[in-house]
Amino acid sequence: MNNNSNSSAFDSRQLCLWLATLSPGDLSVNEGAAARPGSAMITSVGSHNDVLWSQMERADWTQRIAVDDVPMAHLASSYTFTEAGARAVRTALAELVSRKVQLMRNVKGFDASAPERVRQLCGVFSWLGLRTISQLTLAQEAKPRTSEAQARQRDCILALEDIRKGVSMAGLYIAEAISRGPDSDVGQDCLERTTKGLRYAEQCLMEWTAEMYAERPGKPSLLS
Repeated sequence: MNNNSNSSAFDSRQLCLWLATLSPGDLSVNEGAAARPGSAMITSVGSHNDVLWSQMERADWTQRIAVDDVPMAHLASSYTFTEAGARAVRTALAELVSRKVQLMRNVKGFDASAPERVRQLCGVFSWLGLRTISQLTLAQEAKPRTSEAQARQRDCILALEDIRKGVSMAGLYIAEAISRGPDSDVGQDCLERTTKGLRYAEQCLMEWTAEMYAERPGKPSLLS
């Protein structure tokens, strides 16, 4: 997205989408800062959090803090959550947890009494599925104005749709393992295939997420 084509106020729906696409490390920064409104948050220029926090400025959910060190100003950005922004982040994080739980429940045969390996794999499946769907939505809603950027957008959307299908297939494999018995030969094979498939899907998602954030000389990223 660019600021000109996406001038509407940043809202809670968009916040949920953006937070869902973050890495666990970036997400923990937001979670910690939301618990302490007014505390400084520092990140590298152009990072995922930098782009998110600059978007949140439009809703008065973040405030940019001037970096006193001039050389560092080109490398680092500093923000703080407002009280309203901290509340919005806490609400969004709770919503994401709820969605993750729902995705886990959508795996046929899954319940809280499932073996630890199955529960952990369902957790990975649900969170990766949420990240992929959110990243795909952001890609679809981006409004690049140049033909080159539009071509990049199409490539990203096609790739993310393939990743989403792969993640959905992993859920079917988990369900198959549960129905056959996780400790059976067939069940163990399904779980092993699922583990490898989700690792590959996560790697692909990281690569295409980076592509969406990538900037070309003189040209903004799809999400800036």
